[in-house]
Amino acid sequence: MRRLHILQRALLLLLFAVGEVSAQQTDNPSKTAEFADRLQTWRQAQDLEQKIAVGEELVAREGEVTTWSLSEPREKVRAELRFVVGSAYAMRPRGVRADNLEHAIGHFKVVLGIWSREADTQDWARLHNNLGIAYWGRIRGERADNQEEAIAHFEAALTVFTREKDAREWAQLQNNLGIVYWNRIRGEPSDNLERAIALFEAALTVFTREADSTLWGQVQNNLGIGYRTRLQGERADNREKAIQHFEAALAVLARDTSPFEWAYAQNNLANAYLNRVLGDRADNQEKAMAYLQAALTVFSREEYPREWATAQRGSGDVLAERIRGEPGQNRARAVASYEAALSVFTRDTFPLLHMQTARAQARNLMEAKEWQKAGRVYASAREAFLLLFGQGLEEAETRALIAEAGPLFAEAALAAVQRGEAESALELANEGRARLLAVAMKLQTLDLPADARRRLDDLRAAIRAEQQAVDAARGVERAAALEKLAGSRLALLDLVRSGTSGTIGKVGTAIERVRKLLGQTGGAVVMPIVTGLGGKLIVVTAAEDGTRASVVDLPDLTPERLAGVLIGTDAGKPAGWIGAYFINYLDGEERDSRWAEWTGAIDGLGSELWRLFAGRLHAVLKERGLRPGTRVFWLPSGWLGILPLGLAQDPASKRRFVDDYEIVYAPSLEALAAANDATSNAGPATLAAIVNPTGDLPGTEKEGEIVASHFGVGARAVLHGDAATPDAVLGALKGKTYWHFASHGAFSWEDARSSALIMHGLAPLTVGRLLETEGLGRPRLVVLSACETGLYDIRSSPDEFVGLPGTFMALGAAGVLGTLWPVSDAATALLIARFYELHLGEGLSPPTALRRAQAWLREASSDDLAAYAKLAAARGRLERHRLAEIERDLSADGLRRSRNSALIEWVKPDTAKAKGMKATATGKPVVRPYTHPYFWAGFIYTGL
Repeated sequence: MRRLHILQRALLLLLFAVGEVSAQQTDNPSKTAEFADRLQTWRQAQDLEQKIAVGEELVAREGEVTTWSLSEPREKVRAELRFVVGSAYAMRPRGVRADNLEHAIGHFKVVLGIWSREADTQDWARLHNNLGIAYWGRIRGERADNQEEAIAHFEAALTVFTREKDAREWAQLQNNLGIVYWNRIRGEPSDNLERAIALFEAALTVFTREADSTLWGQVQNNLGIGYRTRLQGERADNREKAIQHFEAALAVLARDTSPFEWAYAQNNLANAYLNRVLGDRADNQEKAMAYLQAALTVFSREEYPREWATAQRGSGDVLAERIRGEPGQNRARAVASYEAALSVFTRDTFPLLHMQTARAQARNLMEAKEWQKAGRVYASAREAFLLLFGQGLEEAETRALIAEAGPLFAEAALAAVQRGEAESALELANEGRARLLAVAMKLQTLDLPADARRRLDDLRAAIRAEQQAVDAARGVERAAALEKLAGSRLALLDLVRSGTSGTIGKVGTAIERVRKLLGQTGGAVVMPIVTGLGGKLIVVTAAEDGTRASVVDLPDLTPERLAGVLIGTDAGKPAGWIGAYFINYLDGEERDSRWAEWTGAIDGLGSELWRLFAGRLHAVLKERGLRPGTRVFWLPSGWLGILPLGLAQDPASKRRFVDDYEIVYAPSLEALAAANDATSNAGPATLAAIVNPTGDLPGTEKEGEIVASHFGVGARAVLHGDAATPDAVLGALKGKTYWHFASHGAFSWEDARSSALIMHGLAPLTVGRLLETEGLGRPRLVVLSACETGLYDIRSSPDEFVGLPGTFMALGAAGVLGTLWPVSDAATALLIARFYELHLGEGLSPPTALRRAQAWLREASSDDLAAYAKLAAARGRLERHRLAEIERDLSADGLRRSRNSALIEWVKPDTAKAKGMKATATGKPVVRPYTHPYFWAGFIYTGL
């Protein structure tokens, strides 16, 4: 439970002298005198409603006074009226909160045109402060826009209020600005949190426990929340600081005088102890439980239902993990606490909280092996997700939803497996992949007729406004607002159920798609399920009567185990696969000194993957009778998506997974079905190639020449360097069936639509812009060859794999060839050249062409590769100076000088002959420069 205190005492700080208002002789003395009398009455009024009613009357009548004869200037009176009425609206407890804030902002904006910083310095600053508070609380409009307005107004006020001259106002503004930054949607989350913490700490340099105990306690609470949610710094230190600040808040908050605030602080302290790193875990749990029980002495279901439910949810979390006490009793109490919370956090009123709490409840039931009950609770959580999916999401909501829903679908699938329902598990796991890709891409599209679409838009807008009204309301007004919100969400859910895109999540569709796919291509579909309760592989293969689904049990395949492989177990420094991966980005000398560590990590990962899951999968496929070279459709989740399955190596035979099977990655079965349709409807091969737009990838030039040579002059558009601006690239892509990018690219986990390929001048060509550009068509193939464009943002740990290949599949591409790590220019150019030759020249499918190109590159000698380059030059596919570069790289001297010289395989003549390799004319060793997996294993194919 998080409650940050915004200090509103600054709202009515502007004081006007209240004295007699005299009216001088005018053409209409009675009207002027009446206005003056009402103004005097209004100034003396104390009741907020009277202040608003009479103030609005005076605002209207002021415009009717044609000749101003009051002793005070007209502009001064107009500003006073608008400011005070606006402030009254902002503080008003009655009426519709959304309307009150709009009235307040409207009045304040009029005053902005009257007061200036130079002439009315203090008043101008207080006006900006009040506008900041009004925008912070605003219900209408985009929340992110309102936050930015609030920040701008608070910061404007701080250009006047200084710590030296206006300490109290300055401190209140520091706190209020800190709250906006803590909640801020835009900007880097960790930076926003650091800014919020710094602002709270600044406020405490003014507020003291002795002089301002209440304000001091509120800011201490805010600072505790800031440290508890902090992303930077040591996690253990942050938790300890959070506890210190919450305890400080409780030192001045008493249950008798401030029960609500006291209970909130108790709940916050419970949360901090539950997640504490230091100290005895069992002791921390008991303290958390005690603080929650204290909070529940104030929070009752009748008076504070949401706060009561939040404390019940916290109690369930403690009991589910509790060390002390009898496990069965703890679990039963946890179930009861979660059920209590869910009685308030219903699907229709609080869908996100319902989804989170239901998932925790279902997980608890899973640990008790109550699979049927868990399945029903997971189903309710998924319906809440469907509501959130349908109502449309802001950026921050998208991130939160993906973080919560990824484990939800995986765990629901695991529950289905435990019930013996493999096909249902496949359905659930696939539903998670498809829906979360749609959420990440903000493609929450529904197949609805025009009238239902209008109804959907109206409901989404209404739900936004009604949710904000619920947040602002209290008591009876809040209950009525909740009822109205629930009704709107129920209507929305009916629409979403009727119009969910395609057939995602509908019973039977996943297995039907698998049957159709395997009926056309053969092979196997493999859907991994990775949860904290263990992992499974659902393996579906073709059978005489359709398909056969089986489950491979992998108890060690958990997010924690994968995290150990990828980032190591030491939280203090980069380690594991990712730690080695970052060697690519070190400065030259340090990178060169540690290069063997990186290439060694690539080689070592093969046996690790085999032990983790690939060995079991290989055995099952062999048992099913899959022949060598058969296609395996791999639908990874989470961090499995950045691991190259083909690299997995049997420690005994030394054979790799790719030696026996052709691997195709896919974000979901829906994406594969769409890819299958796109391949059957693909037009003639035409090319748009974007080559080295940033000028720092010189090796891509020869790659671009070879690729372009496979397309006729009239069927290709090749943009180099400064010609490759985003606008020019979009023009070149239109109508082309092959998009080839030899450029930098990056996937953004925070906003998949912001993922981009980098064009000339470092201008990003974002996925969002590609989605919004009409007439691009659906490419048969997208090749992303230069950098780790197959990789997604490894700073996060999402439970569903998206990545740039997934985003291009969402754009309509039938297939995407990408890389998981940067590969040397020469190896990339040769592999891509061979790939196009096999695909376009010999008519092989892209996945088959890639596997054979990889095998060719691994086995080819330097003489073979040089001869291949010469033939390409003779056929006009490669310019002579590019050929010279390749020959220089492949020469003995060039290979020895290479940073990768240690990776080169030098095969003695006798050994070469025994392996059936072509001997050199001079009897020298046969050189295989690219046999190491660094050169070829990073290339993966997604789609068909």
